Amino acid sequence: MRLNELARQYEAQRYPPMRRLDLQNEGPETARQRALRWIQSHAHEQPGADLLLIVERARRVGGRKGPIRAAMEKLLDELKGGLIEWWQPFAEGSLAVRVSSDPRRWQPRPPRPDDPTDGRSDETAGRAYLDPESDIPDDLVVLARRAAELRRTREGQAVGLTDVVLREIWIEAQAAAMMERISWEAALRDIARREERRMLQSYEE
Repeated sequence: MRLNELARQYEAQRYPPMRRLDLQNEGPETARQRALRWIQSHAHEQPGADLLLIVERARRVGGRKGPIRAAMEKLLDELKGGLIEWWQPFAEGSLAVRVSSDPRRWQPRPPRPDDPTDGRSDETAGRAYLDPESDIPDDLVVLARRAAELRRTREGQAVGLTDVVLREIWIEAQAAAMMERISWEAALRDIARREERRMLQSYEE
């Protein structure tokens, strides 16, 4: 049996389908956004999970990194010490990732005011960071922001973290909707009501 086949067998045993994400057919920016959402979801639902990003299976001439691999390695470097504990190359064309057992809220580094490139390299110049409202249906944005503001205020977080908390609320609502078989709106309303009760309890204490 060839070495690559053995490596694929080991990969399949160590990383079941739900812990593998194939990004080979995506553009670099789409791959970045999909990977970020996926890692955030696992950080929320399965802290400490081992994940695998498949970025390029075919060997490249000269061993140079493809654009998807370069984008993923840059993203993982940004997340290291926050959402993830570490990452490293794994087998052929894939990257192994360990989600933090106690993931911190992550947000993109703000660009320096005097930096005309927006703080990005030549490879990533012009790319847009993931908008926390990009996945939320328009008719649910107000409700989601209300729930996020309640949580941010209750936890004493800075106003600058509102979008980070919003992203957390939306991931939580999607998970609740799937597990409890309710609508996204019902899940968001449940979260908002729970945050209101917790805030009242904190005042009473």
